[in-house]
Amino acid sequence: METVARLSADFSEFIDRLNRWAVGLLMALLILTVWTAVLDRYLFKWQIGWVEELARYLMIWAILLAVPCCVVARQHVRLAMFSDRLPPIIQKPLSILVDLVTIAFFAYIAISGIDFARQGMSQLSTVFRMPMVYAFAAIPTAFGLAALQAFLTLLGSMGATRNTSPPLAGSF
Repeated sequence: METVARLSADFSEFIDRLNRWAVGLLMALLILTVWTAVLDRYLFKWQIGWVEELARYLMIWAILLAVPCCVVARQHVRLAMFSDRLPPIIQKPLSILVDLVTIAFFAYIAISGIDFARQGMSQLSTVFRMPMVYAFAAIPTAFGLAALQAFLTLLGSMGATRNTSPPLAGSF
């Protein structure tokens, strides 16, 4: 079990590192897009119409892709205030139960998000006229990754000798 825990923790860390870079890149593009909109509106008067729509989609993707990062760091909502007061013999099974419920919740949203994204194939965005499936795909992608990361974190926490403390927030 220790080997599985080590491998899952290493794989989770690899996915998390890639995901954090993706979120960082999306945030950098979002900042550039918003500043372009500000410069357009107040200084240059270029009349660029696409910047607000692009900023909206970049923000959606960045925010949703940040969810798996929080799952890896165990920064999602959990019952720590309640469970920390229980005897240690109850804390471990409760923690596993919470992890399993978390995995099921994220998997449900990801699967439901696939149908939602499919509906976007017939809808077009206002300015870009692109199929909305590209924007809606953020839901199954992010929550599928969150379910995977929750599962890998659960497996990683099963290793008795491995330190499974979460990485510092914002570390790359």
